Amino acid sequence: MINALNKYISNFVRLSDEENKALEKVLTLKKLQKKEHLVEYNKVCTKVVFINNGYFRFYHFDYAGNEITSDFYFAPNFITSYTSFITGKASFVNVQAMVDMEVIEIQKSNLYNLYHKYPNVERLGRLIAESVAITSEKHLFLLLNQTAEMRYKNLLDKHPEYVNTIPLQYIASYLGITKETLSRMRKTIR
Repeated sequence: MINALNKYISNFVRLSDEENKALEKVLTLKKLQKKEHLVEYNKVCTKVVFINNGYFRFYHFDYAGNEITSDFYFAPNFITSYTSFITGKASFVNVQAMVDMEVIEIQKSNLYNLYHKYPNVERLGRLIAESVAITSEKHLFLLLNQTAEMRYKNLLDKHPEYVNTIPLQYIASYLGITKETLSRMRKTIR
């Protein structure tokens, strides 16, 4: 798992041996069960995790109490409720593991200590945050400017290995359509 993390990090920066050792000292390997929450609504998120396989679902409840899937984050990736993590305020979303998985966790206080001591680690954090911001902006653009069918095709193109494992109600909610509409749409796309 550490090798997968190092490979992912190398897409952003090259850490020195000292920086790698300091980072590894504060990492914790955790197991998450399918449907387990990494982050819960209205609780402060104080950790970020790296996933090498599997995916998470981000969801919330609308004003009428309906569960809305707002996004999926697929491996390899760093996952957290970024707004809660950065501001120290309660999360607006739930972040749920969609398969059994192992993750590498780092607590905010440990990460910020590394940022203070190692500018290159801080640079890594900035570059990953920028990557998350780009992904979020692309997601918002797709949501506002593409049809459900176009967004489904995009999801299918980018993550075909996961699309068949995501329960229909979550994909439908993510696309803003009913399960029945999604079922009809899937028949014409495949």
